[in-house]
Parts: sequence; C-alpha cells; structure tokens
Amino acid sequence: MTQPVLPEIRVWQRVRRYAVPTPMIEACTAAREAGDWRAGLAAGRVDVGFDLAEVAREHGRRQAELVEADLAALAPDLLRWHLPRTLGGRTSLATHQQWLLSVREDRIQDSDAALVLHVPRTVDGSQWLRLTVGPAVERDSHRRDLPPTFWSPAHLRGGLAAAYGGSAHRMPGFESDGRVRPFDAYPTRVDLADPASRTEVFDRRIAAGDLVSAWAAAGVDLDPPDPDERRRRGLVDSAWTGTLVPVGLDAESTRLHIRYGVSEVLVGDGWQFALGFGRRTDSTPAASFLGYDRERFSRCRRLASVVYSRPVDLELLRHGLLDPTELHPLVRQALFPHAPGGFPVRDERLDLRRDVPVRCRGEWHTVVHADGRLDLTSHTPDEIAREQVLRTLGGPVSGCFAVADAWRGSGGRLPRPLRELRREVLQRVQHGGSAALAALLDAGLDPRLADGRGGTLLHHMRAIRDGGLVRRLIEAGVPLDATNRRGRTALHVTIGDGGTPQMVRALLEAGADPQVADGDGLTAVGLADYKAEMYGDDEDLPEEYRPPILVRDVVNDWTDSDGN
Repeated sequence: MTQPVLPEIRVWQRVRRYAVPTPMIEACTAAREAGDWRAGLAAGRVDVGFDLAEVAREHGRRQAELVEADLAALAPDLLRWHLPRTLGGRTSLATHQQWLLSVREDRIQDSDAALVLHVPRTVDGSQWLRLTVGPAVERDSHRRDLPPTFWSPAHLRGGLAAAYGGSAHRMPGFESDGRVRPFDAYPTRVDLADPASRTEVFDRRIAAGDLVSAWAAAGVDLDPPDPDERRRRGLVDSAWTGTLVPVGLDAESTRLHIRYGVSEVLVGDGWQFALGFGRRTDSTPAASFLGYDRERFSRCRRLASVVYSRPVDLELLRHGLLDPTELHPLVRQALFPHAPGGFPVRDERLDLRRDVPVRCRGEWHTVVHADGRLDLTSHTPDEIAREQVLRTLGGPVSGCFAVADAWRGSGGRLPRPLRELRREVLQRVQHGGSAALAALLDAGLDPRLADGRGGTLLHHMRAIRDGGLVRRLIEAGVPLDATNRRGRTALHVTIGDGGTPQMVRALLEAGADPQVADGDGLTAVGLADYKAEMYGDDEDLPEEYRPPILVRDVVNDWTDSDGN
C-alpha cells in the first residue's frame, strides 16, 4: 500500500523556506510581546485600510473594541504561514480571496463589523496583505471565515494539534517523542484514547482503496460518489487519494454553527461541484457530493481549505523535507511541545559567490558571480570588447558570453548554479520586499540580474516599498525602460501587478516613460486606466478596491504635468 501524500510537496517545501522569512517572524514576535499590534502588522507586511476611530463612528464603540481585540490577537506571521498558496510551481499567496478574522465566541449578528483580510490579486505581484473592516455577515459573499487556530497564538495552543487530528500526546504519523511512525505501524482500528489513530486508520483505508470506510474511521458517514464522477471531478479525486482529510470537518462545522447558525457547510472551491457536510437527524456527521445548486451554494458557508487539506507541516516533516527546528516557533510548540524552542534554525544569509564551469570555445572556462557582478574570468577585457562588437553586428553568441547574456535577460539557458541563485534571489525579494533586496545588494548581488522572463530587478518593484531602491538600481546600471519578453517595462509591471502608488511615482520621477507600448500595444498610461476601469470610480467604492484608482491618478497627474 502507498501512503497518501500532499500534492506539490516540493513546492510546499519552498513555501516554508521563503514565504515567511525568519526576520519577519522575529520582528512580529517582538511587536507581539511588546503589545504593539501596529508594529506587528507592519513587520508582517500587512496594510491597515481603516481607522479605529472611524470604525467607532460608523459601527459603534463596542464594535470598534471587538475589532481592536481581534487585532491584538492576530499574529501576522502565523497568518501568513497558514494562508493558501497558488502552487503550480509558485510559492505566492492564492489570489482573489477574502478572509474574516475574529476571535469572538458569541453568535455574530448581522449588524456586527469585523476584520476582513484581502490577499493579492495577481499570482506574481506584491505579497502585501491588507486589512479592512466590513460587515461580519455578508450575503452571497465569497468571503470565508478563517479559524483563529491558524492565526491567533492563544487559539493555536491546543487547537492546532486537534485540528490536525492529534492531541497533546502525539500527532498522526508520529510517535509521542516526535519520531516519524512507519506507515506499516499504523493501527488498523481507531483507539478512542488516541485521537491520532483516526487519521492513521483513515490513511490505511485510503491506501487500500476503501473510501467510505476511511471516512467512517474519521467519524463521518460519507455517501459514496458515483463511480463516473471520479474521472471528471477534482474534488472526488482528492477524496479518493486522501488529500481531502475529514478529521477536522465536524469541529469546524460546529464552530460555524455556533457563530452563524448554519446547519450545513461546503467543502471545495468550485461553483459547479462541492461536498456538503452536516448532521443527519440522529446527529451523525455526514457528507455527500453535490452537483450545482445555486441556492444551496450561495446559502451555505464554505470551509477554509486549511481545515480539510493534509497538514503541510506534518507532511514535510514525515518526508524529511523539513526539520522540526525549521517550523514556525508557535507551530512547533503547538505540535511538538517537547522540541527545542526558538526561531527557525535556518541561515538567512546567502552566499552569493558562484564559480560556474562553462564550456566555451572547446574548453572549460569559469564564470564567477561575486562582488556585485558576473565576471567572465577566463576572458580578457579585449576579448570581451570584441565579442560585444560582434554581437552588435548580429554575430552568434556562445559559451561564457551566452551565459552573461542569459543572466541579463536576453534569453538562453543559464547553468544550473546560476538558475538556482536567481530563483533564491527572486524568492527572497518577492516575500521579503525592500529589506531583502537591500540586503542582497549589500551582500554583493549583481544588480543586472534578470528573471526568467527577461525582466530586470526594476520589474520587481511591485514587491518593494522603498523608492530609494529604484535610484540605487539605476545608478548600478539597470536600464529603466528595459522590457521583458512581453514588451513590458518596469512601470508596466508595477502598475499591473499591485505595486503601490508611491513606487509608481518613484519610477516616474526616475524617468520611466509612461508612453512606451508593450507587446500588445498597451502603454503604461493605458494599463493604469484599464486597471482602474475594472473597479469603476464610484465615491462609494470599497476602500480595498481603490489602490488601482490611486495608481491611475498618479500616472495621469504625471502625464498632465510637465514631469513627462
């Protein structure tokens, strides 16, 4: 039998490596211990789109106090750790989602206000999050309620182990001392005194191809799907392969029943197919696969995927792709209380030197990345100058010179050590922002590095909040209006992928040309107008939709003035 495994587990390994950097965890922890939720949100790269005084005026003082209590309970780094990811090879946050965040335990009323988290709108864009305040109950909304277990340290303790099917004694797939339990040692019957045994029996039965019996072991009466459904429904396939794990469904359904009064919840992201979960008349937890039902789908709340997906951290640990010391410290303490404490033990420093062997002119040469440049050490300055002349005349480029061109974005394949360095750099910039890029440049990164799409580091200003880095890159020789393989400049990408109005202005002030057309004939001005028109320009437009409007205004003000 083959034990069920988390899909894209290697991508999840990279998510854990880059998406929540240790400096972010350290800064968020310090702010939390100081009782400063504002500093914690800034450290966790979370924008706040409201003022508590305004919340009090609009919703009443009591609601403002409840929102502030939720802010005080929120650990932004822990939240980032558990948010869904795009995957498909990417480590970025899943897009176009809204999450309600509240630790209040009473029934939520229609008139209540609550924290709403907004994630990025583009898969390659800025990874900044945004908090607003909105109605706690919103009809026909795609918003989901994220259990406090996954973002509040007070609820994480005890709650996370239970959510993953474990207990204070041990986690599924692990012994009480934290060692991985071999699959062939999993029990065949559920031991009521050992909650972790439920998931282990579930896994054994899934591996044996017994779906209904597996769900019964998890305490859920599952109506078996039509055999034909498996061939065309991803959700059914997730159930058969064990990537959909039901051990936490009943507890979360009960929480939402207390909070909203709902009697049925939905599992799955699709709007044509879902899994309905509730209780039968005899109170037995039960689930069944549902075809499209517009009224039912709009009425029922959908569960956060983290509730029913295979636990990422346990899977990575079980496969030896993560060490317990690399877990978020709060997660480590919750899952393995006897493991050593402290921040993740991983070296955030990056050795940027690469000595790369390259076949050139029938010989093995060495290309070296170090000290802020890529050096063709096997060639004299005269040889390099002659090669540049030949290139301008349309001559072929090969060997060391082809590597240098690929490094700077002209196409071609980089040797593996340089590809890995490029990926490491871009991951750090995407998830670490301004501080990460500044640290890399200080450590000797060649600023003329280009990404795999031909974009320069200026094309990554969408992840940056420090306008001074624009000038620093330009002064280091990065061309401001260079285009990627879609014909887009850094200004295009910053506008299109969620860059801030301040960074758009920084590029314009540095001399970026807003009239350069991309490969589709669209200028930066046109792109800014297009993005703004997607949301309209109504004065009552919700605050979370206003950033594209602000970007459009910056670009239009610039082009209407003498600045361009």
